[in-house]
Amino acid sequence: MRIIQYGVGAMGGLMLRLLARRSDVSIVGAIDYDRNKIGRDLDDLLQEPALNGIQVSSPETIHEMKADVALHATTAFAADAYPIVGSLVARGINVVTITQELFFPLGSNVGMAEEIDRQARAAGVRVTAVGINPGFILDLLPISASSPCWEVNRVDGRRIVDFSPYGPDEMKHIGAGLTESEFALGAKDGTIGHIGLLETAGMVAVSMGLEVDELQQTKSAIITSRHRRTSYIEIEPGRVCGFRQSVVGLSKGDERLRFEMVGILDPDDRDEPLGDSVRISGSPSVDLVVKEQISQLGGLGTAAVAVNTIPRLLDAAPGFYTSQQLRTPSIWPKSENRAATIRTNTTVLRSTGEPVY
Repeated sequence: MRIIQYGVGAMGGLMLRLLARRSDVSIVGAIDYDRNKIGRDLDDLLQEPALNGIQVSSPETIHEMKADVALHATTAFAADAYPIVGSLVARGINVVTITQELFFPLGSNVGMAEEIDRQARAAGVRVTAVGINPGFILDLLPISASSPCWEVNRVDGRRIVDFSPYGPDEMKHIGAGLTESEFALGAKDGTIGHIGLLETAGMVAVSMGLEVDELQQTKSAIITSRHRRTSYIEIEPGRVCGFRQSVVGLSKGDERLRFEMVGILDPDDRDEPLGDSVRISGSPSVDLVVKEQISQLGGLGTAAVAVNTIPRLLDAAPGFYTSQQLRTPSIWPKSENRAATIRTNTTVLRSTGEPVY
């Protein structure tokens, strides 16, 4: 399988490292807008010997590339991703993007998604948008967990995550390093704040039949009292080191859904404990708690979800899909394990734990 990586930032770099560990794929190209990266060897750029000999190309070279799949990681915004996805589709390339606004298109993004679907069907390829959140923790996971529920009355979720692994683009989105007033101005015009919580809420509301007709979002900054450092930014005391964001889903004025997300940079034991929780209130109710590494290693999770989605996407007919429309998500196994090769045996034990012969 021939794969192109479109975007060689923090997330794209992680995707390339994961792909380099597979023997069943061939990385045939890497594209980026950054002039400081174009022309460099991926081995040198990512310190990954398995990627030796692959150079970063400019977007203008896409017409020269032939591939089966492109992993796209350049933007959170549908309007920015739309022409890129379109250029890949026109080349007959299937696309897995981590563009958050395309995960479950809302508002004006619905029209763009419908046009991508039309183009993909005409070209005979498939497109989807995935991630860790949106893409798993607060949406696909609770949607799957609602399967044993006969009815769902409301859903509550909370995610506290370390944003340190994410690159410069995400630092801009969350307002890292700004003053509180600068954060507030950006939050008002929509340029600052985590992208995707509205999309997560929309998917859950629709999938669980909550009849939500309005989503209300709030954003606020977290100000650090100490110096913080990540691989991409240093933050002085008194500046923004994270955010709190919540979305409330209303049905005719009644609250049916509430999601809160807290993103923090360079956390320690003085910050809120990392982790994720969801409560589905219904019949029966379901409680989910996810601890430790997914919240600590969200960047790796995002990259892994994108790579693992490739076989799910290729199993579908041509068109644009939101993630819950594809088959059940799972890891992409590196080797085949068939039911016919699995042996079974049963041993009966006494109450003392000894076998009964």
